[in-house]
Amino acid sequence: MESDDTCRGRMLSVGGLRHHRGWVVAVFTIALVVQLVALRLTFVGKDAVYYYDDAKIALNILDGNGYSVSNEYRNWFFYEVVLKTAKLENPITVGTKATAIKQPVYGLLLTALFYLFGAKNFLVVFLVHSVISSLTVSVVFVALRGAAPSGALAAALGAAVYPPFVLHSVSVPESTALLLLIIASVWLWLVRVRDRPSWGLWIFGGSIGGLAVLTDPVTLPFVAICACYGLWLDGRGLRGRLAALATAGVVALVVVSPWLVRNYVVFHRFPVIKSGIGQAFNWGLHFGGNGSWISEERLVELEKAGRSRTELEEDEALRRELLALFPSHWREYVTYNVPLHVLHLWWDVPRYWNDYSLRYMAGRRLPYLLLLGLALLHVPRAAARLVRQPRATLRNEVVLVSASILALTYTVVYGVFGAFQSRYRLPVELGLFVFVAGTLGPALEGAWRRWVSPGAAANEGATTEVVGF
Repeated sequence: MESDDTCRGRMLSVGGLRHHRGWVVAVFTIALVVQLVALRLTFVGKDAVYYYDDAKIALNILDGNGYSVSNEYRNWFFYEVVLKTAKLENPITVGTKATAIKQPVYGLLLTALFYLFGAKNFLVVFLVHSVISSLTVSVVFVALRGAAPSGALAAALGAAVYPPFVLHSVSVPESTALLLLIIASVWLWLVRVRDRPSWGLWIFGGSIGGLAVLTDPVTLPFVAICACYGLWLDGRGLRGRLAALATAGVVALVVVSPWLVRNYVVFHRFPVIKSGIGQAFNWGLHFGGNGSWISEERLVELEKAGRSRTELEEDEALRRELLALFPSHWREYVTYNVPLHVLHLWWDVPRYWNDYSLRYMAGRRLPYLLLLGLALLHVPRAAARLVRQPRATLRNEVVLVSASILALTYTVVYGVFGAFQSRYRLPVELGLFVFVAGTLGPALEGAWRRWVSPGAAANEGATTEVVGF
């Protein structure tokens, strides 16, 4: 039987860092402690929590109004938020309207939590967020540690204490915490498909892809490209790989289909993933450009006409207006709006552009600048490796490649629609930690071997089994 010192030495070796389950438990525990401490310091009661679409929908479900938003919120969301001087004429402020502005996964999770623990019990919500966020950094660690164990530990611990992640998770009842876990799971899935492809993995991939789309439709291009990437990484015969991809697609469709069927029944259109496409584009023009192309008088008219329409029909009316105006604004949109949208995604959203308060600088901007700087140091190295050895890089740097896919797809989508919420960038920031692992990994690997486990390398080939994850 091994002594405690032998077990400890093996865990502290580079091989132990790569395989030992204790490190996964340690990363999860550290992340959870950080989350709980932040929650204890910031939570002052449920009445002080600002809640948005998902929580409003969950409360309406509990009140027997179905998956809906109040008419008062509808007025603000589609029209009032972009009006500067005009006012709606005798707006309807009572009652609810069936909605598809937010995807159902997180809203239904909130519904379940409110049903079990009481409406607006945001303390329980943030406790669940804390567990989800701790799982996220653990999954990132597991996905990265096979190729770069020290870099994986640095990325995971960095994400565990990263102020924007921590503070958002314990203060905002919104879907991003869950979305980050789903994205990290896609990365881990790709690694597993490369190493040990199986039908079960492809079924899991289809399930997690469907959940990603039902959490945030912005992930649809990312999920689709990663599915093709997984097809390439799968080392089996072409026929088997194509069958596995088709199976994953069917599973994803099964996961998404209840939402599509519900929207067909409510809106009489198929397929409908999200209703607020025109609204989102109009928000981007308002918050990230020179303002909406639609005149305020016309918006007031559209609101009055929309009272007797479904939410989807209202949004389609907005789309028609915007498409009709696009020919006279396309130069401004391409040369001004799109570059500004990208700048808002990668630098800062307009509302915080000139915020130099200590709270915002320490909690958001400076941590992001440090993260971005460390990540950018690895970009030239990774790009050169991809050019020189494209096939080897695509196979050996799976998480890095998929994080790059995430950043690219998010930049394209938000470049079109506008990045007017700071939380939109959080998935990209999770991807930046993968690049940070590449920046710090080599130096940390050498330091680990030299200072943490100078004598453990000789024991890595011992016959006793290391517990794997």
